[in-house]
Amino acid sequence: MDVNELLTLIRQGENERIEFKRRATPEIAREICAMANADGGYILIGVSDEGNVLGCDIKKARETISSSLQNVTPPLQVKTHALEIGGRNVLVVEVPKSRNLCSIGGVAYIRIGSGIRPLSIQEILMLSSELGAVTWDEFPAAELPKMKEEYVEWFFSAVEKARGRRIPREDWSRYLRSAKAIKGDKLTNAGALFFTDVDEFIPHAGGRIVKMDGERPVWSREFQGPVWKVIDGMYAELLSQFSTIEVVVGTKRTKLPEYPTRAVREAIINAFAHRNYAIPADVRIFIHPDRLVIRNPGGLMPGVDLEDPEHVPRNPNLCGLMYDAGYIEKYGYGLRLIREECRKHGLVEVEFKSSANRFEVVFKKKTDELLDDTDRKILEFLTVPRRSGEIAEYVGLSKPAVLKRLEKLEALGLARAIGRGAQRRYEMVHR
Repeated sequence: MDVNELLTLIRQGENERIEFKRRATPEIAREICAMANADGGYILIGVSDEGNVLGCDIKKARETISSSLQNVTPPLQVKTHALEIGGRNVLVVEVPKSRNLCSIGGVAYIRIGSGIRPLSIQEILMLSSELGAVTWDEFPAAELPKMKEEYVEWFFSAVEKARGRRIPREDWSRYLRSAKAIKGDKLTNAGALFFTDVDEFIPHAGGRIVKMDGERPVWSREFQGPVWKVIDGMYAELLSQFSTIEVVVGTKRTKLPEYPTRAVREAIINAFAHRNYAIPADVRIFIHPDRLVIRNPGGLMPGVDLEDPEHVPRNPNLCGLMYDAGYIEKYGYGLRLIREECRKHGLVEVEFKSSANRFEVVFKKKTDELLDDTDRKILEFLTVPRRSGEIAEYVGLSKPAVLKRLEKLEALGLARAIGRGAQRRYEMVHR
């Protein structure tokens, strides 16, 4: 690190990844522990809360840090950088994101904004799940009588249909125990997600679809119940919302759904199979005019590369149940399938976004490839609402021909109709 990098950190001010301290004290171990349990960051010693460089005793600061880190479990390695600004020394402590949950005296801390606090049991589970240190889905969650017989019957019917395996009823309990849906006299979290209505035990396990107009939500619909029922419900709702786009393939005209349906279904399944259920948030799908966003709580597991993804499940037992029921086709194939289906569809590109606490699949329409000069002329004319007759006169086409083009522009999320009957007008959608 050099002085310019240090000045950049100071200009940013204190935040989740940057902390200013006038001097190093034995309590700095808590700051380091909390930062390591979050996303890592930098502690600048010899800088006031306001960002003024005060200077510090570098040797003494390093000794204090080294001594205080003896209390952190497991041991944590940090880097220190001694720099001088205007004749005053600043020690920069570079804290890595820990691959294990760090604690001091049995207490784990987390950095929230520019402050720290002890972690709750639920948050410890969440972070441990993120780090792959524990398997959340095999923890006991519900009493066995909460299991619904109809859901169990559905599951074994699905196993027979998807995998060609007919499990005798007398072996059902043994099968579910081996699948870790049942542990002892309790349903595990995986079992609760599959065989109960869930919300009593995991209130945030469902999903929500939100229709967006710019940054404004137009409507939203919630889906609750066992995970497989939520997946099916959200997928069916999306299909009912999808428009079709007429395109020419070879010498024939054909209609395509605005998004590749198999890719969308796979993205929904992945969102529920691999999300972090310890985070109190649901899976959300946002329908924008020009894109579809599927967002789930929990980033990628450590070691997973988006360009060459391997099967590193956060919820291996839930994934096993979903595989048995036919929702997961082949382990480690989901992201590749999504990319391939988008390529075959041809009118949509996909982007994967991963951060510490969420993962997004973004399907974007390739609108420019479907527009000709007349389409663009229509859009330019729709900077204010226009009737179809006005548009037809402006571009020199028949009204039926213009209505067909407007239907395509609506499906692409570039134009929309407002009003009804004789009052119906069309306007451009601003993005």
